[in-house]
Amino acid sequence: MAQRTPGVLVTTVLVLAAAGCASPASAVAQVRADVPTPASIIGHEVGADYELARWEKIVEYFDKLAAASDRVNVRRIGESTEGNPFLVCEISSAETIANLDKYKALQARLADPRLITEAGERERVLREAKTTILVSCGLHSSEVAASQMSMELAYKLASGDDERTREILDNCIILLIPSANPDGNNKVEQWYQRTLGTPYEGSRMPWLYQKYGGHDNNRDWYMLNLKETRILTNLLYYEWHPTILHDVHQMGNRGARFFVPPFFDPINPNVDPLIHQSLLIIGGHMATTLQERGKTGVIFKAIYDNWWAGGNRTTPYRHNIVGILTEAAGTKLASPIFQEYRELRGGSRGFPEYAPAVNFPEPWPGGWWRPRDPIEYQLIANEALFTLGARYRDRFVRNHLALSEKALRLGKEEPPYAWLVPVEQRDPGAALHMLETLRLSGIEIHAAIEPFTADGVAYPANTYVLLASQPYRNHLKDMMERQEYPERRSYPGGPAESPYDVAGWTLPLQMGVTAVEVVLPFEAKLRKLDNVRPMPSPPRPGPAPAGYITRRTGNNDYAVINALMKQGFDVSVLTKEHESYPVGSVIIAGRAGNADRSPEKLMREIQRRSIARNARFDALPELPDQSNRREMSPPRTALYRPWTSSMDEGWTRFVLEKFAFPYASVHNGEIRAGNLRDRFDCIIIPDLSLSSILEGRSSNSTPPPYAGGIGDDGAMQLERFVEAGGTLVLMDSATELATDLFRVPVRNVLDGLPRDQFFCPGSILRIRVDNTHPLGYGFDDEAAAYFTHSKAFVLGQEALKPAGPERSGEEMAGEQTPRRPRTAARGGSAAATSARPPAPRKLTDEEIKARLAKHPVKSVATYSDNIVLLSGWILGDDHVRSRTAIAEVEYGDGRIVLLGFRVQHRGQPWGTFKFLFNAIYRSTLK
Repeated sequence: MAQRTPGVLVTTVLVLAAAGCASPASAVAQVRADVPTPASIIGHEVGADYELARWEKIVEYFDKLAAASDRVNVRRIGESTEGNPFLVCEISSAETIANLDKYKALQARLADPRLITEAGERERVLREAKTTILVSCGLHSSEVAASQMSMELAYKLASGDDERTREILDNCIILLIPSANPDGNNKVEQWYQRTLGTPYEGSRMPWLYQKYGGHDNNRDWYMLNLKETRILTNLLYYEWHPTILHDVHQMGNRGARFFVPPFFDPINPNVDPLIHQSLLIIGGHMATTLQERGKTGVIFKAIYDNWWAGGNRTTPYRHNIVGILTEAAGTKLASPIFQEYRELRGGSRGFPEYAPAVNFPEPWPGGWWRPRDPIEYQLIANEALFTLGARYRDRFVRNHLALSEKALRLGKEEPPYAWLVPVEQRDPGAALHMLETLRLSGIEIHAAIEPFTADGVAYPANTYVLLASQPYRNHLKDMMERQEYPERRSYPGGPAESPYDVAGWTLPLQMGVTAVEVVLPFEAKLRKLDNVRPMPSPPRPGPAPAGYITRRTGNNDYAVINALMKQGFDVSVLTKEHESYPVGSVIIAGRAGNADRSPEKLMREIQRRSIARNARFDALPELPDQSNRREMSPPRTALYRPWTSSMDEGWTRFVLEKFAFPYASVHNGEIRAGNLRDRFDCIIIPDLSLSSILEGRSSNSTPPPYAGGIGDDGAMQLERFVEAGGTLVLMDSATELATDLFRVPVRNVLDGLPRDQFFCPGSILRIRVDNTHPLGYGFDDEAAAYFTHSKAFVLGQEALKPAGPERSGEEMAGEQTPRRPRTAARGGSAAATSARPPAPRKLTDEEIKARLAKHPVKSVATYSDNIVLLSGWILGDDHVRSRTAIAEVEYGDGRIVLLGFRVQHRGQPWGTFKFLFNAIYRSTLK
């Protein structure tokens, strides 16, 4: 590391209101004069009204800060999804910065005590290790304060020479992430500049601030779909192993000004009690320090709970890291707002009203809330955290080691002792992806060297073994176990109380992977894996076969099929069993005499791609008779992309791209323009409410090019597309387009049920699948569906019976021209109102028969008729038992596919991706 010249010390008077971090007892601090201030680089004070620094300027500031200060080391540890540098800024004393490898090694021993092998080494580690604190800023890019604040926070630590700063630097290592989503930083800044001075100043962008996940980038911390998540995960669990993580966020501005831990109930059994107790200490110190500095409106033990596993501060809990979340009240990006006291309100869990309470002792009185205000709260909270970490270094370091030792010990003393993942899987690619994802999150994966027995069952060599005795045991348990969310109601007998995010997430269930829990001690010879990859098999000798066949049980099978279709190879689908291959198996054939599509080239492509993707294709010496196959051409697929920054649309894009499905994004105007059947075979509408599809965002809330939805014209064009032979795929809430507007003979039985009768928030339910139907090809007869406030249908005659009060004179079911649902006035928020058409009149028996003849409907998947819940929580499961989860309706010459749950939810449930893939393939079966 390059040597730096120590800076010259000068004495500066700090104004408390501006400095935020200055101690009330000492307004005079020494600072290094040669350390650049943020304003000298970005051109304005941090938190100035109407000013945001772009990511390029933030990067420039940190680079110049590192060049000027021997307390700072800045590294680029990866590139974001869209190619921006991802930074970590390491801050500590000059001596520590000069010896970072030493302190990384100490942290590694806190995280894994098995590395402590010498006599006296344990006490040396405890004596020399520092409290290592990672501060993550800017994950949610519209929460603009934290990334801006990060520059001033780094400057204060780099330049300050007062007693408190020296104490922090001597006892702590600060790992500062200026932005966990650099792409979003620029997108939000550009949007703000574009709307500044217009009626839309500070409004929400019409697109996602993370290319695929948007706000859901803070739901990706166990699945690791996004590049940014993987970069930070590697820093956490393989490079630095911090003791504390502070995830800095902003929330709505109608209530409290600042949230600190502890959190609201319930707590997850895989979060150690020592973590919870540490949260009490840290949150209390933050709140007390904020109160001392005159910062009101601080709340704790409300809103956010400690159950769910997928967040930036919650996944680290399971890795023996104390995860802190703070949430400051937001502004309109960089624009100040004025709020009257009477406008402020509670209404959340633990925060029923805006009034003094034990967990909200002094409400903010109202007034101007400027961009600088949340920054000051954040600066003070971080200073409080760093000071506590410095003064109780020995406690935090010792607790970190104790948590790691406890995980190793419990893994040997109590069940489960391991999880086994057999090599033979229905979807081997999903199994390997699950294992590699766990490995990337710090979980140790072993493979059996020879056969062994566990719980009385014999397992072959190469079986994957996930031992419970490992430092991150709690994360392993939380991923592999079935969650049992406690039933919680707003009051006894009252409506269900919603968890902060989801109730269940068991990874093998979501991914369709067979995994076996071992409850008795066992012995096996194992080797630890550095990565989990497909085992290549040697090419088969001999002439090229006539073609290849796949049962398409794996998602990666589809990726290979798509790649080969793109190259022009012939693809067909079995309509009759062939030897051991079921109906729906896909056949790929070359063309003799065509060099680009010859059987020999097909053989090479199959061998290369199937190994890379862990896909399964078998050689066919002869092709089945043409009468037993249906040709399939490459589907021309469109994905509706609204101007409402839909996360479900983003995740759908992610899944389509991951498995090589070509698609075009279509916006409102393209749908309204018509001629859709000339361009597309399949159109996908992601999980969007009917009002959002038809009305979009109000012209009062977004610039005119992005206002509105597809409207009546677009709905009619979609109907014409289907009638002309197209396939319309509707996901979850978007099924209302078919049930409530096109009036197909399908009805959601959960519609209108109060939360004291039915409630199912983010849980895994058991479904039965008709795998002889084209939408069910490749499935077993059972699967696990991710249900998050989703749908359950009745079909046919039962669906045509009105579910509510009848209204004479209202038209029913599927006139050729859809009717506009009545929503709020044009100036209101359409998304907040119901877009449901009027209740229909009762049909006669003759009308019902005619309707069913016109629109035959088929159930493809149903919720189980007995055990429904697999993981999470469901209240009122009788309402979904035996009800349809996935249906197909014939409509003119085409079809409408109703996927009643999000089969691609957040890119996580690999076990149900095939429903979407099959719907796409269905569109071009000849």
